[in-house]
Amino acid sequence: MKKTLFLLSALSISLYVSSCSHEAKLATANETSLKAQTAVVAMREVPAIISVRGTIHAEDDAVLSSRAMGPVVRERVRLGDRVRKGDILLEIEERMNGGMLAQAKGALSQAQAAHSLAATNLRRFEALYDAQACSQLELDLARMQYESAEGALTQAQGAVDAAGAVANESSVRAPFDGVVVEKFVNVGDLVAPGRPLIRIQTSSGRDLHFTVRASESSDLTVGTEINCTLDHSGRSVKATITELAPSADPMTHSVVVRARLSDADSLAAGHTAAAEIPGKPVRVLLAPKSAVYAAGGVNLATIVDQNGVARNRAVTVGRVRGEEIEIMSGLNEGDMVVLNRTGLIAEGTRIERAG
Repeated sequence: MKKTLFLLSALSISLYVSSCSHEAKLATANETSLKAQTAVVAMREVPAIISVRGTIHAEDDAVLSSRAMGPVVRERVRLGDRVRKGDILLEIEERMNGGMLAQAKGALSQAQAAHSLAATNLRRFEALYDAQACSQLELDLARMQYESAEGALTQAQGAVDAAGAVANESSVRAPFDGVVVEKFVNVGDLVAPGRPLIRIQTSSGRDLHFTVRASESSDLTVGTEINCTLDHSGRSVKATITELAPSADPMTHSVVVRARLSDADSLAAGHTAAAEIPGKPVRVLLAPKSAVYAAGGVNLATIVDQNGVARNRAVTVGRVRGEEIEIMSGLNEGDMVVLNRTGLIAEGTRIERAG
């Protein structure tokens, strides 16, 4: 029993000493002063920021095909090769396409001969009719034969032109200056009309394609400059809006936007980027960035109350705007905050304004 009473007494003494020590520390904190820079939290009107994500596309991107048929007999480029407009990229065997052209030319020769004969007959019957040696019906039949022959000649000439165009596509050429980014066939593969063969992109000129909500699109105009951050490198680049879809997609209620990126020659198509677009003005609460610091995973700010002493507040922050940051909660307009702090200031510390 005595041992128990002794332990309880010792514990009481320990708690009392600890309490006195804590009160002494608070007193010390309350009596401490700190010189610091301060600023006032203000409500100001700033442009709203529309945040979007998009994909980088080449200015021109073409998947080439051919109307020619036959096996691939030669490849002249590899992936990554730079090409000029008109360069031959691959060749398709010409025999089948050349045969079709020869057939069309043969049909054209027959049509020309038939047309010549019909023209001679028409002149003959016109002379006979003038001499009243043939009937009107015979003249009409001769005229009909001539017009039919003329139509057949035009048709045959068109067939030759079409066959010649197809035969010319036995050599697949670059439609613009660019770089080879994909190949879909190899030597020996059979090519059919419309089959994808090779893909090229322009090596300069890059656009960021993205969508915005239809309700936000009214704030956008061609020529608006936006800030972009590349996902693969974190680098910031500027872009200028060049195209806006005139109407929204009825399924997604979004509008397609294209923006031309600066420094485009160093950007690869296919990468993604985040973009920030200025919108309508909004009023937000702003504090200097240096007024907010992190402690224990919580954003904090220290205000100076009407008595000139420090009070710590947990704050929720929003978007950084230059040297300021949006305050979503925790502070009020007119609050005086301490700047350039990296750690907690003891509650009750008297703050002397520096400068």
